[in-house]
Amino acid sequence: METYEFSDSFELGPLLIAPVHVRIEQLQPIIAAHRHSNTSYEIHYTERGRGLVTIDGIRRSVEPDTLYITGPGIVHAQRSDPANPVTEYCLYLNCEYDARSGSSPFALFADTPFWMGEDGGRIFPLLVRLVEENRHPQPGSWEMSEALLRQIIVTLTRMYGQDVAPAQAAESRVPALTRAGLMPVIEDAFFYRYRTLTLGELAGLLNLSVRQTQRLLQNNFGKSFSQKLTEARMAAASQYLIHTELSVTEIGERLGFSSIEHFSSAFRRFVGCSPTQYRKGLK
Repeated sequence: METYEFSDSFELGPLLIAPVHVRIEQLQPIIAAHRHSNTSYEIHYTERGRGLVTIDGIRRSVEPDTLYITGPGIVHAQRSDPANPVTEYCLYLNCEYDARSGSSPFALFADTPFWMGEDGGRIFPLLVRLVEENRHPQPGSWEMSEALLRQIIVTLTRMYGQDVAPAQAAESRVPALTRAGLMPVIEDAFFYRYRTLTLGELAGLLNLSVRQTQRLLQNNFGKSFSQKLTEARMAAASQYLIHTELSVTEIGERLGFSSIEHFSSAFRRFVGCSPTQYRKGLK
């Protein structure tokens, strides 16, 4: 493991960023589920290897070029393939958002507690340069590190912005039609888009921030986005198992799962039996 710690903080618009460390690590086979404080964010980039990350109970595949961010309240566990262990770059930082500063595109960074996708050469080169700058420090290394950290946050904000519309209202002022006009939009999104729906996409449909959307779901449905999405996918799975002759693998693909193992595991956790057992029990 290679770790470089930071001691200085900086401001970026309404954000106060206190970077803690950047680390290169070959992961242990299992890292137990955990969550960080309400100001902590981890930026994970998989350089090589394969494994799984479990986010709020949902397993997702991790492979080279996978980038994911875990922020406040996100319970996550990691599993690394012993035969092909994950080596990841991990940037840990604290971020405080001053809402009194008014609207800012950078509020989107603080409002996005989870994001996952392919990096595509956007964040990894910056992490490599950040490590190199601290591996061999020179005069001005902190200034260069701060510049790289700023680029990382700006780049992530732009990446989030591809999926999330900027909030049109302060978080404390969720529109009055929350319980009426927004409910059909939410229901339709989960009913028709469960295969690819993301929290950012739902927030964009509602014209709310990610944090507002999370609160809206919890207040009106008593469930997180992940729980609602799983509920929608499992409801669709039940219908496919009852009314079609599609294989379990085909059903999992239609629901957006990356493998039959992920689908079967999610179905078993939600229903209490495997998809095959469920189908047999109906005959």
